[in-house]
Amino acid sequence: MTRAAIYARYSSDNQRDASIEDQIRLCRERLQRDGAELAQTYSDRAISGATMLRPGLQGLLENALAGRLELVYAEALDRISRDQADVATVYKRLSFAGVQIITVAEGPITELHVGLKGTMNALFLKDLAQKTRRGLEGRVRQGRSGGGRCYGYEVVKEFDGNGEPIAGGRAINEVESEVVRRIFKEYASGFSPRRIAGRLNQEGVKGPRGGPWNASTINGSRQRRNGILNNELYLGRITWNRQRFLKDPLSGKRVSRPNPEAEWGTCSVPALRIIDDDLWGRVQALKARYSSQSGDKRQPKKRLLSGLVKCGSCGGSMTIARRDRYYCAARQERGTCTANHGIHVRELEDRVLNGLRDILIGNEELLGVFTQEFKKELKRLRQERGRHRRAQDNELAEIERGIDRCVEYITSDDGASTAVRDRLRQLEARKRDLGAVRGRLHDASVEIHPNFPEIYRKKVSELSSLLEDEATRLQAIEVVRSLIEHIAVLPGKKRGKCEVQLTGALAAILDFAHKKTTAPRDAEDGTFLMVAGAGFEPATFRL
Repeated sequence: MTRAAIYARYSSDNQRDASIEDQIRLCRERLQRDGAELAQTYSDRAISGATMLRPGLQGLLENALAGRLELVYAEALDRISRDQADVATVYKRLSFAGVQIITVAEGPITELHVGLKGTMNALFLKDLAQKTRRGLEGRVRQGRSGGGRCYGYEVVKEFDGNGEPIAGGRAINEVESEVVRRIFKEYASGFSPRRIAGRLNQEGVKGPRGGPWNASTINGSRQRRNGILNNELYLGRITWNRQRFLKDPLSGKRVSRPNPEAEWGTCSVPALRIIDDDLWGRVQALKARYSSQSGDKRQPKKRLLSGLVKCGSCGGSMTIARRDRYYCAARQERGTCTANHGIHVRELEDRVLNGLRDILIGNEELLGVFTQEFKKELKRLRQERGRHRRAQDNELAEIERGIDRCVEYITSDDGASTAVRDRLRQLEARKRDLGAVRGRLHDASVEIHPNFPEIYRKKVSELSSLLEDEATRLQAIEVVRSLIEHIAVLPGKKRGKCEVQLTGALAAILDFAHKKTTAPRDAEDGTFLMVAGAGFEPATFRL
Protein backbone atom coordinates (compact mmCIF):
# COMPACT_ATOMS: atom_id res chain seq x y z
CA MET A 1 0.00 0.00 0.00
CA THR A 2 1.23 3.51 -0.84
CA ARG A 3 2.74 5.33 2.16
CA ALA A 4 1.41 8.85 2.61
CA ALA A 5 1.78 11.81 4.96
CA ILE A 6 -0.55 14.69 5.78
CA TYR A 7 0.69 18.25 6.23
CA ALA A 8 -1.42 20.97 7.88
CA ARG A 9 -0.65 24.55 8.88
CA TYR A 10 -2.33 27.70 10.07
CA SER A 11 -0.83 31.15 10.44
CA SER A 12 -1.12 33.35 13.50
CA ASP A 13 -3.09 36.13 11.87
CA ASN A 14 -6.75 35.15 11.75
CA GLN A 15 -7.07 31.40 12.12
CA ARG A 16 -7.62 29.13 15.09
CA ASP A 17 -6.04 25.97 16.43
CA ALA A 18 -9.01 23.85 15.34
CA SER A 19 -8.09 24.67 11.75
CA ILE A 20 -5.34 22.03 11.95
CA GLU A 21 -7.83 19.30 12.88
CA ASP A 22 -10.18 20.41 10.08
CA GLN A 23 -7.38 20.23 7.51
CA ILE A 24 -6.25 16.80 8.72
CA ARG A 25 -9.83 15.49 8.56
CA LEU A 26 -10.26 16.65 4.94
CA CYS A 27 -6.89 15.21 3.91
CA ARG A 28 -7.61 11.91 5.66
CA GLU A 29 -10.90 11.57 3.73
CA ARG A 30 -9.12 12.19 0.42
CA LEU A 31 -6.30 9.81 1.38
CA GLN A 32 -8.76 7.02 2.19
CA ARG A 33 -10.56 7.51 -1.13
CA ASP A 34 -7.22 7.13 -2.91
CA GLY A 35 -6.50 3.90 -1.02
CA ALA A 36 -3.25 5.17 0.52
CA GLU A 37 -1.85 4.30 3.95
CA LEU A 38 -1.28 7.16 6.43
CA ALA A 39 2.29 6.91 7.72
CA GLN A 40 2.69 10.25 9.50
CA THR A 41 0.96 13.58 10.14
CA TYR A 42 2.92 16.84 10.26
CA SER A 43 1.61 20.21 11.39
CA ASP A 44 2.81 23.75 12.09
CA ARG A 45 0.64 25.86 14.38
CA ALA A 46 0.62 29.66 14.32
CA ILE A 47 3.53 29.83 11.85
CA SER A 48 3.48 31.97 8.72
CA GLY A 49 3.48 30.30 5.34
CA ALA A 50 6.04 32.83 4.12
CA THR A 51 8.93 30.99 5.78
CA MET A 52 10.45 27.54 5.26
CA LEU A 53 11.76 27.39 8.84
CA ARG A 54 8.88 25.30 10.17
CA PRO A 55 9.57 22.16 12.21
CA GLY A 56 6.64 20.26 10.74
CA LEU A 57 7.59 21.03 7.14
CA GLN A 58 11.27 20.27 7.76
CA GLY A 59 10.36 16.92 9.34
CA LEU A 60 8.18 16.10 6.34
CA LEU A 61 11.00 16.89 3.89
CA GLU A 62 13.52 14.89 5.91
CA ASN A 63 11.41 11.72 5.87
CA ALA A 64 10.42 12.19 2.24
CA LEU A 65 14.04 12.53 1.13
CA ALA A 66 14.93 9.47 3.21
CA GLY A 67 12.54 7.40 1.08
CA ARG A 68 9.91 6.83 3.78
CA LEU A 69 7.02 8.49 1.88
CA GLU A 70 5.44 8.33 -1.55
CA LEU A 71 2.56 10.82 -1.25
CA VAL A 72 2.01 14.08 0.65
CA TYR A 73 -1.52 15.39 1.22
CA ALA A 74 -2.48 18.97 2.14
CA GLU A 75 -5.71 20.94 2.10
CA ALA A 76 -4.34 23.40 -0.48
CA LEU A 77 -0.99 24.39 -1.93
CA ASP A 78 -0.85 27.55 0.19
CA ARG A 79 -0.79 25.36 3.32
CA ILE A 80 2.64 24.12 2.22
CA SER A 81 3.86 27.65 1.47
CA ARG A 82 2.62 31.03 0.31
CA ASP A 83 6.06 32.00 -0.97
CA GLN A 84 6.48 31.41 -4.69
CA ALA A 85 10.13 30.35 -4.46
CA ASP A 86 9.50 28.09 -1.46
CA VAL A 87 6.62 26.31 -3.22
CA ALA A 88 8.92 25.58 -6.15
CA THR A 89 11.70 24.41 -3.82
CA VAL A 90 9.43 22.01 -1.92
CA TYR A 91 8.00 20.67 -5.17
CA LYS A 92 11.46 20.08 -6.64
CA ARG A 93 12.78 18.36 -3.53
CA LEU A 94 9.76 16.07 -3.20
CA SER A 95 9.75 15.28 -6.92
CA PHE A 96 13.45 14.44 -6.70
CA ALA A 97 12.61 11.96 -3.92
CA GLY A 98 9.80 10.45 -5.99
CA VAL A 99 7.07 11.90 -3.74
CA GLN A 100 3.89 13.36 -5.22
CA ILE A 101 1.92 16.24 -3.66
CA ILE A 102 -1.89 15.95 -3.66
CA THR A 103 -4.16 18.67 -2.26
CA VAL A 104 -7.87 18.54 -1.52
CA ALA A 105 -8.42 21.80 -3.39
CA GLU A 106 -6.26 21.28 -6.50
CA GLY A 107 -5.72 17.51 -6.74
CA PRO A 108 -2.33 16.15 -7.88
CA ILE A 109 0.14 19.04 -8.06
CA THR A 110 2.07 19.65 -11.27
CA GLU A 111 4.50 22.34 -12.48
CA LEU A 112 1.48 24.30 -13.73
CA HIS A 113 -0.01 24.46 -10.23
CA VAL A 114 3.34 25.51 -8.77
CA GLY A 115 3.68 28.35 -11.25
CA LEU A 116 0.10 29.65 -11.16
CA LYS A 117 -0.79 29.05 -7.51
CA GLY A 118 2.64 30.19 -6.35
CA THR A 119 2.17 33.47 -8.20
CA MET A 120 -1.37 33.88 -6.86
CA ASN A 121 -0.26 33.24 -3.28
CA ALA A 122 2.61 35.72 -3.62
CA LEU A 123 0.19 38.34 -4.96
CA PHE A 124 -2.19 37.59 -2.08
CA LEU A 125 0.56 38.31 0.46
CA LYS A 126 1.51 41.53 -1.32
CA ASP A 127 -2.12 42.66 -1.54
CA LEU A 128 -2.69 41.83 2.15
CA ALA A 129 0.36 43.88 3.15
CA GLN A 130 -0.86 46.85 1.08
CA LYS A 131 -4.34 46.70 2.62
CA THR A 132 -2.90 46.48 6.13
CA ARG A 133 -0.62 49.45 5.44
CA ARG A 134 -3.53 51.45 4.01
CA GLY A 135 -5.65 50.71 7.08
CA LEU A 136 -2.88 51.81 9.44
CA GLU A 137 -2.31 54.99 7.44
CA GLY A 138 -6.00 55.85 7.67
CA ARG A 139 -5.90 55.33 11.43
CA VAL A 140 -2.82 57.56 11.83
CA ARG A 141 -4.37 60.36 9.73
CA GLN A 142 -7.17 60.42 12.30
CA GLY A 143 -4.61 61.14 15.02
CA ARG A 144 -4.52 57.59 16.36
CA SER A 145 -1.57 55.30 16.96
CA GLY A 146 -0.68 52.81 14.24
CA GLY A 147 1.52 50.66 16.48
CA GLY A 148 2.01 49.51 20.05
CA ARG A 149 1.95 51.55 23.23
CA CYS A 150 4.70 54.15 23.44
CA TYR A 151 6.35 55.02 26.77
CA GLY A 152 4.71 58.12 28.25
CA TYR A 153 1.22 57.22 27.04
CA GLU A 154 -1.57 54.84 27.92
CA VAL A 155 -4.13 53.03 25.78
CA VAL A 156 -7.62 54.56 25.66
CA LYS A 157 -10.44 52.10 24.99
CA GLU A 158 -13.11 53.60 22.72
CA PHE A 159 -16.12 52.16 20.89
CA ASP A 160 -18.15 53.25 17.87
CA GLY A 161 -21.93 53.49 17.62
CA ASN A 162 -22.20 49.75 16.99
CA GLY A 163 -20.18 48.85 20.06
CA GLU A 164 -17.12 47.86 18.01
CA PRO A 165 -13.71 48.83 19.48
CA ILE A 166 -11.82 51.71 17.87
CA ALA A 167 -8.10 50.98 17.86
CA GLY A 168 -5.25 53.45 18.32
CA GLY A 169 -6.61 55.72 21.07
CA ARG A 170 -3.88 57.21 23.31
CA ALA A 171 -3.65 59.61 26.26
CA ILE A 172 -0.71 60.99 28.24
CA ASN A 173 0.35 58.91 31.26
CA GLU A 174 1.20 61.46 33.95
CA VAL A 175 3.79 59.34 35.76
CA GLU A 176 5.67 58.19 32.67
CA SER A 177 5.48 61.60 31.01
CA GLU A 178 7.35 63.10 33.98
CA VAL A 179 10.12 60.54 33.43
CA VAL A 180 10.26 61.55 29.75
CA ARG A 181 10.60 65.24 30.67
CA ARG A 182 13.30 64.38 33.19
CA ILE A 183 15.30 62.43 30.58
CA PHE A 184 15.17 65.34 28.12
CA LYS A 185 16.13 67.91 30.77
CA GLU A 186 19.03 65.85 32.14
CA TYR A 187 20.39 65.19 28.65
CA ALA A 188 20.16 68.90 27.81
CA SER A 189 22.07 69.60 31.07
CA GLY A 190 24.98 67.42 29.95
CA PHE A 191 24.11 64.01 31.41
CA SER A 192 25.01 61.05 29.16
CA PRO A 193 22.35 58.42 28.31
CA ARG A 194 24.36 55.89 30.31
CA ARG A 195 24.35 58.12 33.39
CA ILE A 196 20.65 58.91 33.02
CA ALA A 197 19.85 55.18 32.76
CA GLY A 198 22.00 54.44 35.82
CA ARG A 199 20.23 57.09 37.92
CA LEU A 200 16.79 55.83 36.90
CA ASN A 201 17.75 52.24 37.72
CA GLN A 202 19.16 53.24 41.12
CA GLU A 203 15.83 54.91 41.94
CA GLY A 204 13.87 51.83 40.87
CA VAL A 205 12.13 53.51 37.92
CA LYS A 206 10.92 50.83 35.48
CA GLY A 207 11.84 51.07 31.81
CA PRO A 208 9.46 50.85 28.81
CA ARG A 209 9.38 47.04 28.97
CA GLY A 210 9.09 46.88 32.74
CA GLY A 211 12.78 46.11 33.27
CA PRO A 212 15.87 48.26 33.82
CA TRP A 213 16.76 51.21 31.59
CA ASN A 214 19.48 50.99 28.93
CA ALA A 215 21.51 53.80 27.42
CA SER A 216 20.38 52.61 23.97
CA THR A 217 16.71 52.88 25.00
CA ILE A 218 17.27 56.55 25.75
CA ASN A 219 19.66 57.41 22.92
CA GLY A 220 18.13 55.34 20.11
CA SER A 221 19.00 55.94 16.45
CA ARG A 222 18.75 59.38 14.83
CA GLN A 223 18.44 57.77 11.39
CA ARG A 224 15.48 55.58 12.37
CA ARG A 225 14.06 58.17 14.80
CA ASN A 226 13.63 55.67 17.63
CA GLY A 227 14.61 55.90 21.28
CA ILE A 228 13.25 58.33 23.88
CA LEU A 229 15.30 61.32 22.66
CA ASN A 230 14.24 60.91 19.00
CA ASN A 231 10.53 60.19 19.43
CA GLU A 232 8.59 62.98 17.71
CA LEU A 233 5.36 61.86 19.37
CA TYR A 234 6.59 63.75 22.45
CA LEU A 235 6.30 66.88 20.28
CA GLY A 236 2.66 66.04 19.52
CA ARG A 237 3.48 64.74 16.05
CA ILE A 238 2.85 61.21 14.76
CA THR A 239 5.26 60.04 12.06
CA TRP A 240 4.58 56.89 10.07
CA ASN A 241 6.12 54.91 7.22
CA ARG A 242 9.62 55.50 8.59
CA GLN A 243 10.57 51.90 7.94
CA ARG A 244 9.41 48.76 6.19
CA PHE A 245 9.79 45.14 7.23
CA LEU A 246 11.12 42.32 5.09
CA LYS A 247 11.65 38.63 5.78
CA ASP A 248 15.14 37.24 5.40
CA PRO A 249 14.70 34.35 2.90
CA LEU A 250 17.34 32.26 4.71
CA SER A 251 16.55 32.81 8.39
CA GLY A 252 12.85 33.68 8.06
CA LYS A 253 13.36 36.53 10.54
CA ARG A 254 11.70 39.90 10.06
CA VAL A 255 14.24 42.64 9.26
CA SER A 256 13.52 46.38 9.27
CA ARG A 257 14.74 48.74 6.54
CA PRO A 258 14.51 52.56 6.78
CA ASN A 259 12.39 54.31 4.14
CA PRO A 260 13.55 57.55 2.48
CA GLU A 261 12.44 60.57 4.51
CA ALA A 262 10.50 61.85 1.49
CA GLU A 263 8.13 58.87 1.90
CA TRP A 264 7.36 59.57 5.56
CA GLY A 265 4.00 60.92 6.64
CA THR A 266 3.20 63.13 9.63
CA CYS A 267 0.08 64.13 11.53
CA SER A 268 -0.18 66.75 14.27
CA VAL A 269 -1.69 65.59 17.58
CA PRO A 270 -1.35 68.54 20.03
CA ALA A 271 -3.14 66.66 22.82
CA LEU A 272 -0.23 64.19 23.02
CA ARG A 273 2.57 66.78 23.34
CA ILE A 274 4.91 66.21 26.32
CA ILE A 275 8.06 68.18 25.35
CA ASP A 276 8.14 71.85 24.27
CA ASP A 277 9.95 73.02 21.13
CA ASP A 278 12.78 74.75 22.99
CA LEU A 279 13.81 71.67 25.01
CA TRP A 280 13.45 69.43 21.95
CA GLY A 281 15.66 71.75 19.89
CA ARG A 282 18.42 71.86 22.52
CA VAL A 283 18.48 68.08 22.80
CA GLN A 284 18.60 67.54 19.03
CA ALA A 285 21.41 70.09 18.67
CA LEU A 286 23.46 68.21 21.28
CA LYS A 287 22.79 64.86 19.59
CA ALA A 288 23.83 66.26 16.20
CA ARG A 289 27.07 67.62 17.69
CA TYR A 290 27.94 64.34 19.40
CA SER A 291 27.10 62.41 16.22
CA SER A 292 29.44 64.55 14.09
CA GLN A 293 32.25 64.11 16.61
CA SER A 294 31.95 60.32 16.58
CA GLY A 295 32.27 60.23 12.77
CA ASP A 296 31.01 57.61 10.37
CA LYS A 297 30.88 54.08 11.73
CA ARG A 298 31.52 51.13 9.47
CA GLN A 299 29.43 48.00 9.57
CA PRO A 300 30.90 45.89 12.40
CA LYS A 301 32.60 42.66 11.45
CA LYS A 302 30.94 39.47 12.68
CA ARG A 303 32.87 38.31 15.73
CA LEU A 304 33.61 34.73 16.67
CA LEU A 305 32.14 34.94 20.19
CA SER A 306 29.53 37.71 19.88
CA GLY A 307 26.47 37.02 22.03
CA LEU A 308 28.19 34.21 23.95
CA VAL A 309 30.26 36.28 26.40
CA LYS A 310 28.75 36.88 29.86
CA CYS A 311 29.90 38.95 32.82
CA GLY A 312 31.05 36.62 35.59
CA SER A 313 30.00 39.16 38.23
CA CYS A 314 26.36 39.86 37.32
CA GLY A 315 25.58 37.28 34.62
CA GLY A 316 24.68 39.92 32.05
CA SER A 317 25.94 40.06 28.48
CA MET A 318 29.30 41.56 27.60
CA THR A 319 29.54 43.68 24.46
CA ILE A 320 32.42 45.13 22.48
CA ALA A 321 33.06 48.75 23.38
CA ARG A 322 36.11 51.03 23.19
CA ARG A 323 39.40 49.71 21.82
CA ASP A 324 37.90 46.34 20.79
CA ARG A 325 37.38 45.10 24.33
CA TYR A 326 34.48 43.18 25.87
CA TYR A 327 32.82 45.06 28.74
CA CYS A 328 29.75 44.32 30.85
CA ALA A 329 26.69 45.77 29.09
CA ALA A 330 24.84 46.13 32.40
CA ARG A 331 27.55 48.53 33.55
CA GLN A 332 27.98 50.29 30.20
CA GLU A 333 24.28 50.67 29.37
CA ARG A 334 22.44 50.63 32.69
CA GLY A 335 24.99 51.21 35.43
CA THR A 336 23.60 48.25 37.41
CA CYS A 337 26.88 46.26 37.62
CA THR A 338 29.88 47.39 39.66
CA ALA A 339 32.47 45.24 37.85
CA ASN A 340 34.65 47.21 35.44
CA HIS A 341 36.83 44.39 34.12
CA GLY A 342 37.22 43.87 30.39
CA ILE A 343 39.15 41.68 27.98
CA HIS A 344 40.44 42.33 24.48
CA VAL A 345 38.56 40.56 21.69
CA ARG A 346 41.70 39.01 20.27
CA GLU A 347 42.90 37.72 23.64
CA LEU A 348 39.58 36.01 24.37
CA GLU A 349 39.37 34.42 20.92
CA ASP A 350 42.98 33.23 21.16
CA ARG A 351 42.33 31.55 24.52
CA VAL A 352 39.39 29.61 23.13
CA LEU A 353 41.06 28.63 19.85
CA ASN A 354 44.39 27.72 21.44
CA GLY A 355 42.66 25.50 23.97
CA LEU A 356 40.77 23.80 21.17
CA ARG A 357 43.74 23.34 18.85
CA ASP A 358 46.50 22.40 21.30
CA ILE A 359 44.54 19.90 23.38
CA LEU A 360 42.54 18.24 20.61
CA ILE A 361 45.56 17.64 18.41
CA GLY A 362 47.75 16.33 21.22
CA ASN A 363 45.36 13.80 22.75
CA GLU A 364 45.29 10.36 21.14
CA GLU A 365 42.55 8.98 23.41
CA LEU A 366 40.22 11.83 22.48
CA LEU A 367 40.92 11.14 18.80
CA GLY A 368 40.08 7.49 19.44
CA VAL A 369 36.73 8.41 20.98
CA PHE A 370 35.99 10.76 18.10
CA THR A 371 36.86 8.09 15.51
CA GLN A 372 34.76 5.49 17.35
CA GLU A 373 31.71 7.77 17.40
CA PHE A 374 32.26 8.65 13.75
CA LYS A 375 32.35 4.97 12.77
CA LYS A 376 29.25 4.27 14.88
CA GLU A 377 27.32 6.98 13.04
CA LEU A 378 28.49 5.65 9.67
CA LYS A 379 27.30 2.17 10.65
CA ARG A 380 23.89 3.53 11.66
CA LEU A 381 23.55 5.37 8.33
CA ARG A 382 24.52 2.25 6.37
CA GLN A 383 21.95 0.15 8.25
CA GLU A 384 19.22 2.73 7.67
CA ARG A 385 20.18 2.95 4.00
CA GLY A 386 20.01 -0.85 3.78
CA ARG A 387 16.49 -0.90 5.22
CA HIS A 388 15.37 1.73 2.72
CA ARG A 389 17.00 -0.21 -0.11
CA ARG A 390 15.22 -3.45 0.84
CA ALA A 391 11.86 -1.67 1.11
CA GLN A 392 12.39 -0.09 -2.29
CA ASP A 393 13.41 -3.44 -3.80
CA ASN A 394 10.16 -4.97 -2.53
CA GLU A 395 8.13 -2.09 -3.90
CA LEU A 396 9.97 -2.25 -7.23
CA ALA A 397 9.19 -5.96 -7.55
CA GLU A 398 5.52 -5.26 -6.84
CA ILE A 399 5.49 -2.47 -9.43
CA GLU A 400 7.06 -4.73 -12.06
CA ARG A 401 4.38 -7.36 -11.39
CA GLY A 402 1.74 -4.67 -11.79
CA ILE A 403 3.29 -3.54 -15.08
CA ASP A 404 3.30 -7.13 -16.34
CA ARG A 405 -0.40 -7.50 -15.48
CA CYS A 406 -1.26 -4.25 -17.26
CA VAL A 407 0.72 -5.22 -20.36
CA GLU A 408 -0.92 -8.67 -20.37
CA TYR A 409 -4.37 -7.09 -20.14
CA ILE A 410 -3.62 -4.58 -22.91
CA THR A 411 -2.38 -7.31 -25.26
CA SER A 412 -5.34 -9.58 -24.55
CA ASP A 413 -8.33 -9.86 -26.83
CA ASP A 414 -10.40 -7.65 -24.48
CA GLY A 415 -8.35 -4.59 -25.38
CA ALA A 416 -7.45 -1.96 -22.80
CA SER A 417 -9.48 0.71 -21.07
CA THR A 418 -8.21 4.24 -20.43
CA ALA A 419 -7.96 3.46 -16.71
CA VAL A 420 -5.57 0.54 -17.37
CA ARG A 421 -3.36 2.66 -19.60
CA ASP A 422 -3.32 5.46 -16.98
CA ARG A 423 -2.40 2.93 -14.32
CA LEU A 424 0.43 1.62 -16.48
CA ARG A 425 1.82 5.13 -16.93
CA GLN A 426 1.67 5.70 -13.16
CA LEU A 427 3.52 2.46 -12.45
CA GLU A 428 6.20 3.24 -15.02
CA ALA A 429 6.67 6.75 -13.60
CA ARG A 430 6.97 5.35 -10.09
CA LYS A 431 9.49 2.77 -11.33
CA ARG A 432 11.64 5.55 -12.81
CA ASP A 433 11.44 7.54 -9.56
CA LEU A 434 12.42 4.52 -7.49
CA GLY A 435 15.35 3.85 -9.79
CA ALA A 436 16.60 7.41 -9.28
CA VAL A 437 16.22 7.15 -5.48
CA ARG A 438 18.03 3.79 -5.37
CA GLY A 439 20.84 5.26 -7.44
CA ARG A 440 21.25 8.13 -4.99
CA LEU A 441 21.34 5.74 -2.04
CA HIS A 442 24.12 3.81 -3.76
CA ASP A 443 26.06 6.97 -4.63
CA ALA A 444 25.70 8.32 -1.09
CA SER A 445 27.79 5.51 0.41
CA VAL A 446 30.45 7.02 2.72
CA GLU A 447 33.60 5.25 3.83
CA ILE A 448 36.08 6.38 6.47
CA HIS A 449 39.40 7.53 5.01
CA PRO A 450 42.36 5.27 5.95
CA ASN A 451 44.39 8.37 6.90
CA PHE A 452 41.55 9.79 9.01
CA PRO A 453 43.67 10.71 12.12
CA GLU A 454 46.03 12.88 10.08
CA ILE A 455 43.13 14.55 8.28
CA TYR A 456 41.51 15.24 11.67
CA ARG A 457 44.69 16.87 13.04
CA LYS A 458 45.18 18.90 9.87
CA LYS A 459 41.61 20.26 9.92
CA VAL A 460 41.82 21.25 13.60
CA SER A 461 45.21 22.95 13.11
CA GLU A 462 43.80 24.92 10.16
CA LEU A 463 40.90 26.35 12.18
CA SER A 464 42.59 29.70 12.86
CA SER A 465 43.45 30.21 9.18
CA LEU A 466 39.89 29.29 8.20
CA LEU A 467 38.63 32.02 10.54
CA GLU A 468 40.94 34.55 8.87
CA ASP A 469 39.89 33.63 5.32
CA GLU A 470 36.77 35.56 4.29
CA ALA A 471 35.68 32.67 2.05
CA THR A 472 35.46 30.23 4.98
CA ARG A 473 35.17 32.57 7.96
CA LEU A 474 31.40 32.42 8.48
CA GLN A 475 31.25 28.61 8.24
CA ALA A 476 34.20 28.21 10.63
CA ILE A 477 32.60 30.62 13.09
CA GLU A 478 29.39 28.57 13.14
CA VAL A 479 31.35 25.36 13.82
CA VAL A 480 33.11 26.84 16.86
CA ARG A 481 29.98 28.60 18.17
CA SER A 482 27.98 25.36 17.99
CA LEU A 483 30.27 23.91 20.67
CA ILE A 484 29.88 26.82 23.11
CA GLU A 485 26.92 27.54 25.38
CA HIS A 486 28.40 30.64 26.98
CA ILE A 487 31.70 32.15 28.17
CA ALA A 488 31.94 33.93 31.54
CA VAL A 489 34.65 36.56 32.06
CA LEU A 490 35.57 37.24 35.71
CA PRO A 491 37.99 39.72 37.31
CA GLY A 492 41.45 38.16 37.75
CA LYS A 493 43.59 38.08 40.86
CA LYS A 494 45.90 40.68 39.33
CA ARG A 495 44.78 44.12 38.20
CA GLY A 496 43.94 44.18 34.50
CA LYS A 497 43.80 40.38 34.24
CA CYS A 498 40.69 38.27 33.63
CA GLU A 499 39.70 34.67 34.16
CA VAL A 500 37.71 32.99 31.39
CA GLN A 501 35.22 30.21 32.14
CA LEU A 502 33.75 28.34 29.17
CA THR A 503 30.57 26.23 29.33
CA GLY A 504 29.34 23.94 26.56
CA ALA A 505 30.21 20.88 24.51
CA LEU A 506 33.65 22.33 23.75
CA ALA A 507 34.29 22.62 27.49
CA ALA A 508 33.45 18.94 27.94
CA ILE A 509 35.92 18.02 25.19
CA LEU A 510 38.62 20.21 26.75
CA ASP A 511 37.87 18.69 30.16
CA PHE A 512 38.18 15.16 28.78
CA ALA A 513 41.51 15.93 27.14
CA HIS A 514 42.81 18.04 30.01
CA LYS A 515 42.33 15.51 32.80
CA LYS A 516 44.10 12.88 30.67
CA THR A 517 47.20 15.02 30.17
CA THR A 518 47.63 17.47 33.06
CA ALA A 519 46.87 18.13 36.69
CA PRO A 520 44.93 21.24 37.79
CA ARG A 521 47.06 24.37 37.91
CA ASP A 522 46.78 27.77 39.50
CA ALA A 523 44.39 30.26 37.93
CA GLU A 524 47.19 32.67 37.09
CA ASP A 525 48.58 30.10 34.68
CA GLY A 526 45.46 30.57 32.58
CA THR A 527 43.92 27.09 32.48
CA PHE A 528 42.48 24.88 35.20
CA LEU A 529 39.57 22.50 35.59
CA MET A 530 36.36 23.72 37.23
CA VAL A 531 33.63 21.12 36.59
CA ALA A 532 34.06 17.74 34.93
CA GLY A 533 31.33 16.75 32.47
CA ALA A 534 30.09 13.28 31.59
CA GLY A 535 30.87 12.26 28.02
CA PHE A 536 30.52 15.27 25.77
CA GLU A 537 27.55 16.83 27.56
CA PRO A 538 27.89 20.56 28.39
CA ALA A 539 30.52 21.16 31.07
CA THR A 540 32.50 24.12 32.42
CA PHE A 541 36.20 24.76 31.82
CA ARG A 542 38.54 27.68 32.42
CA LEU A 543 40.93 28.99 29.79
